[in-house]
Amino acid sequence: MNKAPLPIYDDSDAFYLLSKNKLLKSYPKLQPLVSIIQASYAQYLAVSGEPTLVINEPIGFAEAEFLKGHYASPPAVLAHITKMRHLRRQFTCPMCGSFHISELDHYLPKNGYPIFAIFSKNLVPACSCNNKRQQTLIGANPKERVLHPYFDECLSERLIKACFEDLGPVPRVSIALNVPATHPQYAAIDFHMRSIVARSDIVQHLAKRWSSLIRKPSLVVRAFEKNISTVVEVESILQKELSELDDLYEGKNNWDSVFAAGLTEPPVAAWIAAQLAVPGRIPNSALA
Repeated sequence: MNKAPLPIYDDSDAFYLLSKNKLLKSYPKLQPLVSIIQASYAQYLAVSGEPTLVINEPIGFAEAEFLKGHYASPPAVLAHITKMRHLRRQFTCPMCGSFHISELDHYLPKNGYPIFAIFSKNLVPACSCNNKRQQTLIGANPKERVLHPYFDECLSERLIKACFEDLGPVPRVSIALNVPATHPQYAAIDFHMRSIVARSDIVQHLAKRWSSLIRKPSLVVRAFEKNISTVVEVESILQKELSELDDLYEGKNNWDSVFAAGLTEPPVAAWIAAQLAVPGRIPNSALA
């Protein structure tokens, strides 16, 4: 769940060259679509991929199958798709924030929107959350939709945080929104969290990180290898840790930043400080 850089490939020119390639089975079926495809790409960009605004021009079954086939096995003119598949490993998952990207995902599903099957601005790196999302795109209520990693600037904000309750060795762990209901994109952010992030393995990841923190604090926060006497110092360390994680993963909604954001909540930071300041505690020993 992070903002991703917009691909810079010239999709319109790539499609034109694709349509003229006599060595492909799709020739000459794609030639009549050149102007339609190019206009559709321009319109997609004009509305920033907003699914309720994108015009889904209908194309024939055969042409749709050719486009999906070219996505699955890109010819030389679509080498950028292959490049995007290799580059995906450099990112955290823009859709859910995990560290396990394994594929490219169609923001607008290729079965429902085949006209955008090879459009680079419709292809985003994703992890297994893609399989859990399936065709989910728009909610039942106004403004509910999946966020677009290339266009939704709110993904650069801290949108979610971990929640720890009944603090101890095995607390109750969940995730919650970190934005107010007055946020202009609240409906979309909430829908995205419920439809994608909450269905991922994020809670298991957060619980495992908490377990490591309890067992040996420095495994999670290096500065916690020493005993700390005040909650003010703990809060300062956690804020620094959070900032460094944001910088390391180039976004504020990767799973480790979500975890650290939860630790900065006053009751959690106070509990950690109390454990670190127990009289006679061996430095870097278990917190509970």
